[in-house]
Amino acid sequence: MVTATLESSVEEIRLRQQAHFWQAQHSRAVERERFWKEKALRLERVVGERERLIGELQAQVEALTAKVAFLQQQVFGQKSEETKRSSSGPQKGKGCGDRSSDSSTGSVRKRGKQPGAKGHGRKRHENLPLEEVFHDLPESERFCPTCHLPYESHFDTEDSEDIHWEVRLVRRRHKRRRYKSTCHCEGVPRIITAPVPPKLIPKGKFSTEFWVRILLEKYLFQRPLYRTLKMLELEGVRLSQGTITGGFQKIGELIQPLYAAILEHSRNANHWHMDETRWMVFEEMEGKKGYRWWLWIIATRDTRVFLLDPSRAGKVPEDFLGKDPEGVISADRYSAYKTLLSDLLRIAYCWVHVRRDFLGIQNGYAKLRDWATTWVNRIDVLFHRNNKRIAVQSDAEAFSAQDEALRAEMDAMAQVRDEELADEKLHSAARKALESLKNHWDGLSIFVDRPEIPMDNNLSERGLRPGVVGRKNYYGSGSVWSGMFTAMMFTLVQTLHVNGLSPKEFLLAYFQACAENGGKPPENPESFLPWNLSQEQKDRWRYPEEPP
Repeated sequence: MVTATLESSVEEIRLRQQAHFWQAQHSRAVERERFWKEKALRLERVVGERERLIGELQAQVEALTAKVAFLQQQVFGQKSEETKRSSSGPQKGKGCGDRSSDSSTGSVRKRGKQPGAKGHGRKRHENLPLEEVFHDLPESERFCPTCHLPYESHFDTEDSEDIHWEVRLVRRRHKRRRYKSTCHCEGVPRIITAPVPPKLIPKGKFSTEFWVRILLEKYLFQRPLYRTLKMLELEGVRLSQGTITGGFQKIGELIQPLYAAILEHSRNANHWHMDETRWMVFEEMEGKKGYRWWLWIIATRDTRVFLLDPSRAGKVPEDFLGKDPEGVISADRYSAYKTLLSDLLRIAYCWVHVRRDFLGIQNGYAKLRDWATTWVNRIDVLFHRNNKRIAVQSDAEAFSAQDEALRAEMDAMAQVRDEELADEKLHSAARKALESLKNHWDGLSIFVDRPEIPMDNNLSERGLRPGVVGRKNYYGSGSVWSGMFTAMMFTLVQTLHVNGLSPKEFLLAYFQACAENGGKPPENPESFLPWNLSQEQKDRWRYPEEPP
């Protein structure tokens, strides 16, 4: 019995020891489980953070890749935004750079004279003055080489023509005749002299024709002034740049009344195309850092107004339009223009800029290329529909049919846009483009109800080309007055171009009137503006061909 009790005690002790052991093991296991669970949670959070960071970095890489593709396109790519056409693709309108096509083959017509086309022959240029130059045989060749008897002069000549370019810089000495009286009347001058010929700049050394040529070289052909002076140096005349710029300052006072009148005429319109580009003015101004200014253009049917301002803010077009303007502005989606919106003034946003959003996605995001191409094609169809509608404006029935088709395309586009925006998995770049399309839809739809409003803002963008070429050629302006003079000359020259007038003939006539008025603007400078000219003046000053 004692033995059984002892064995039982030993077993109990053993079991207790095992219980304590397994309890300790369990506690350690629980502790390990807690530790590993906490570590797993920490790692899950780290992994989640890393995945989020990787997603952000991938999005940044995508965005930067797209930006690099955009910059490469800007620097090295084709400047035209024309889409290659397929036989089944949409037919694009002129608003997107359309070229004519061969209707039989569907292929795009190449530029220039087509193979097999009949030539127009050599132009004779009979509008140029004819100068006859006689060429004779050397005297030694006028005899027969065999018998040495002389040849007799033939009654006619063998003629050929070439076009000769002759640059002549001459000193004109004005000799005013003087007359001596032959009578003895009292109060009559004894000697009288012919009047002084009128000069654009009194006592100046250059003629009116000289100043016109210098102005056109810079503000029509965008040639830097120093390069023009080098050209004159080749012809034997060395002039300092300060002499010419001093003359420009005086001429600016003569151009100012024309500039103010063009601005006022432009303000009276009800549809303005607006755009802006940078322009450097290398003069320090208090309160302004750097030399970057902005060259603004306001284009209407018959004017091109350039404004130079240190600011790119909406105050510039606001000050130009004045209080409570009424009409439509065609512009891009730059925020400065949106500050002008009111019940009386609407903004027709440019569809070409919207199209560029999708072209950027098409070139920058490989996985979105097909999606972006589809949207580019939709916009091309809109241009095509609108061009067809405009072409039949005089035919009410045909116009109604085309108008209905255009409105159906707009409704279908809006529906697809909203359906794609509802997709939560939509790529951020695609969402950004579609949200911009939706936010600007009211302005983008103005052309539907008003066919006279174009879908694009090409009028102002093309109008800025001379300024952009000038900026590349001579970098900008060296002073504020020079920049303002540049804006005035751009305004005058481009407004003359719009109205089909030759800047050369206009400036010669206007400057002659200024010279006859003692080097001051004529009494009624507004009479020289295109919309105030007689038909005879328009015919006389007509630009012979398409302006450059």
